[in-house]
Amino acid sequence: MPEKTSFNKDFDLMLQAVLQQAKAAGLPVSDAIDRHVLINQRAKKRYGICICRNGRFTIELSAIMLTAPEKSCLQTLAHEILHTCPGCQNHGTLFRRYADIMNQRYGYQIRCTNSYEEMGITPEPPASQPRYLLECRKCGRQFARIRYSTVIAHPSRYRCNCGGQLKRIQ
Repeated sequence: MPEKTSFNKDFDLMLQAVLQQAKAAGLPVSDAIDRHVLINQRAKKRYGICICRNGRFTIELSAIMLTAPEKSCLQTLAHEILHTCPGCQNHGTLFRRYADIMNQRYGYQIRCTNSYEEMGITPEPPASQPRYLLECRKCGRQFARIRYSTVIAHPSRYRCNCGGQLKRIQ
């Protein structure tokens, strides 16, 4: 389970500001949003997420947002808030329409994805080198893995796309 901690009032205040912006723009954001933003220390491939449980929404930001400019944090919070609107749990037409409203009105660049450069974030260093290496006994294709998993523990249970059996070589 990801490490999640409640963070300082700055993100909570930003959330309130963005909620006011969305409501002022006439967007149907939910009233059932937890007022505290959580920080996920383990998330590496997203800036934020909106989680709905039992009709209540929780907004999490990745720890990488701690180094992001305020505008990027506000934009990410706005993106996640849009997911609380009815019919916006995905990045479909309605989500994009609401994002366009927020973008035009407040100067955001809400899209489905943004690069580190667009967000003003220094990318994290590349992941560590693979610790494990599997090889197909039939075609010789190699599969590198960073983490220990079932395929590493029991490679003979798995097959390559060619149908060959795997073996661990590192």
